[in-house]
Amino acid sequence: MDQAPGIAAKKSVFISAGELSGDMHGASLMSEIRIQLQGATIHFSGLGGNLMAEQGFKSLYDIKELATVGFVDVIKKYGFFKKVIADCVKFVRDNDPDVVVLIDYPGFNIRLAEEIKKFYKGIIIYYISPQLWAWHERRVNKIRKFTDRMLVVFPFEVDFYKKHSVNAIYVGHPLVKKIKNFLDASPTAVKTVPGEKIITILPGSREGEIRQHMPVIIDSLNLLRKKFKLRVYLSAAPGNLGAVNEFKESISECDVITGNAYTQMKNSDLVLTKAGTSTMECALIGTPHLIFYKTSPFNYYLLKPIVKVSKLGIVNIISGKDIIKEFVQNDFTPEKVHDEAVKILNDPEYRSNMKLNLSKVWEILGNRDASAEAAKIVIEEAQI
Repeated sequence: MDQAPGIAAKKSVFISAGELSGDMHGASLMSEIRIQLQGATIHFSGLGGNLMAEQGFKSLYDIKELATVGFVDVIKKYGFFKKVIADCVKFVRDNDPDVVVLIDYPGFNIRLAEEIKKFYKGIIIYYISPQLWAWHERRVNKIRKFTDRMLVVFPFEVDFYKKHSVNAIYVGHPLVKKIKNFLDASPTAVKTVPGEKIITILPGSREGEIRQHMPVIIDSLNLLRKKFKLRVYLSAAPGNLGAVNEFKESISECDVITGNAYTQMKNSDLVLTKAGTSTMECALIGTPHLIFYKTSPFNYYLLKPIVKVSKLGIVNIISGKDIIKEFVQNDFTPEKVHDEAVKILNDPEYRSNMKLNLSKVWEILGNRDASAEAAKIVIEEAQI
């Protein structure tokens, strides 16, 4: 039926962002779409978190319910995930949005795209590619079959997808603008306690990750206290404050921070971070850091054969060099973390070289505004 004269057509965007990082990028994308459409009414719905909700997003589920760590968690929640996908599919079928945007979260979103593509006549855009070049490369066949556009955030991903006959567009990395704005507005901190070393801990956003990582971190800090006077900041993701506070009690001179940890990261002498989005944040902020990751022996046994890259830290991957030391599974020990931390804190030349290499990440990524570029493509492709 044609739209009645004088009545604006309702425009809608379905977004699926199943993780906290996806919530952040989804919120930025929503903001840019509204800016570029100059105040037009756009209805956003799907799967999102608090940041997207603050912008009026209507989420079918709280994304905290979707958090999993490893294969065992996925198996345990299989029935739940099946229901979430079914509800999302029904929502898209019933509401026929102008465009569907999937943000990372591959295990779920690729399956969702497969189901939606059976009936949906609109455009399905994948924003922020799954790291298929690192593991599960065969999933690229489903990307080619069930999505219409792939928007990538690392330059080398364009060549990866070209090899698989997928037309990928490099839009820039969404953290570039976010962190540039932060650095431009952030004054240089002045230490209030001479000789004190400030360490920020980013143990992960999921409770399972926190419980795997924190015992080793605590033992590492105890070793470091024999050499340094420490002030520790421990980052807690929304919903996991209880788990973080349990471990805080074992750390003296420690403050728990919630929400954005950029200020503490910038003002720290060292950041200890779980592999993931936070490693890119550390690199762009320019703070020396080390990377760790540990999962259950069963999960690691299943994961190791399908991982194609030798490094987990995206900084090391995109630079092609071992800029940041990584401590994974059995290498993640208090002694090894302590030894690397001492080098970073005590060796000026080692620290200076690390900071220099981190600064080159800006050159690799360029200065594109990823959210604005992605929003423009979403609007054009969906004709909204």
